[in-house]
Amino acid sequence: MIQEQPFTPTIIQVMPGEPAAEVTMIDVALAAFGVTGVIMVAAVIAGLSAGALFIWYRSKRAVTTIEERGHQHNLFRV
Repeated sequence: MIQEQPFTPTIIQVMPGEPAAEVTMIDVALAAFGVTGVIMVAAVIAGLSAGALFIWYRSKRAVTTIEERGHQHNLFRV
């Protein structure tokens, strides 16, 4: 025969303290815009720095074969 275990309830007493601050929809919206703004600023900074590096890198090299050969347009002449 199966014998049931005795049930002993756990009693938890909640002590009254300061109530938690109420979070409104405006607080949530401002926090979301703040996080989005930080991400957007980081993306703009990353894009501008990548563009500056690309322009700097391309300015150091000849873009075309003609520029590489000193603006000689007859490509068959050596």
